[in-house]
Amino acid sequence: EPGSSVAAVIGGSKVSTKLPVIEGLLKSVNVLILGGGLAFTFLKAQGVPIGDSLLEESMIDTAKDLLKRAEETGKKIVLPVDAVCGTSFPKGPVSIEETKTFELVPGKGIEDGWCGFDTGPKSNDVYKESLTGVTKLVMNGPMGVFEIPPYDQGTKGLVDILEDITKQGCVTVVGGGDSVAALEQFHKAHVVSYVSTGGGATLELLSGIDLPGVAAIEEIE
Repeated sequence: EPGSSVAAVIGGSKVSTKLPVIEGLLKSVNVLILGGGLAFTFLKAQGVPIGDSLLEESMIDTAKDLLKRAEETGKKIVLPVDAVCGTSFPKGPVSIEETKTFELVPGKGIEDGWCGFDTGPKSNDVYKESLTGVTKLVMNGPMGVFEIPPYDQGTKGLVDILEDITKQGCVTVVGGGDSVAALEQFHKAHVVSYVSTGGGATLELLSGIDLPGVAAIEEIE
């Protein structure tokens, strides 16, 4: 569609479970923001130290290929540039003093013994800039362990960005149980254009996969 700019925000823990969707979205979006645990495999593929953060070793080459494919086709993959980390998975709210924020760039990165549980404030600055002028956006998956403070701030910051661009006329679709739960936690379910609990189906449709139910409706029409 002339004059439109389409973006997707994909979070979640594993590249392997979101791979078909990421591959499909690269064909149809201009900007693809990757966050959550799956982002660390892409960062590792770029040579950024990720400490003890979640990593799918078997997917590193796939991540490299996707990054290369995006560059060759003029698509923009946006990764976190900082991470809020802890030394162990949080079982309940933790104090800021128990966390440490690391820059996610080659030559720096996360120290051994630390795990990334949320995106940092600089990442949301990058996301905001990347989404400027976007006319359509779909989000599936949070940016971190949003259920447990202070690891909720990255996802909250992204939701605030979605609220702003929706007010500016962007059509924003948020799908998936965790994403919807995050909106509700921040009392922001009303600030986006559409909310769908069928996140996987939403993304499959947008990535070009035929859904039997939708196909049946189209046949009737």
